[in-house]
Amino acid sequence: MVFGAFSKTVGHLPSEAIIRALDLECQMLRDDLEHNRLDLDEDTSSILYFSQFIKMVKNGQAVRRARFLPLDHLEFYRETIVKLIQAKELPSSAMDQFQNAFPAS
Repeated sequence: MVFGAFSKTVGHLPSEAIIRALDLECQMLRDDLEHNRLDLDEDTSSILYFSQFIKMVKNGQAVRRARFLPLDHLEFYRETIVKLIQAKELPSSAMDQFQNAFPAS
């Protein structure tokens, strides 16, 4: 449920606004988790992992293998990464790093 609203919102943003929107979304999710307004479910974990991945790639940090994410999430994240690479918001190596960090199950 959280992922559906998240992907719809992010999917319609201009590429230049995506990273900032991810940061804001994750701040809200962490606040909701901290105040017990939200459970740490698969959707929430997925969004938080993806945001962390984006930050690490953007900052040139090494990205290690993470956990498996739902296939529909992976597809959306791949599309988002392509948009960010095309907008020069992420380096071209981001897709390879993503595929290594989040292997398809």
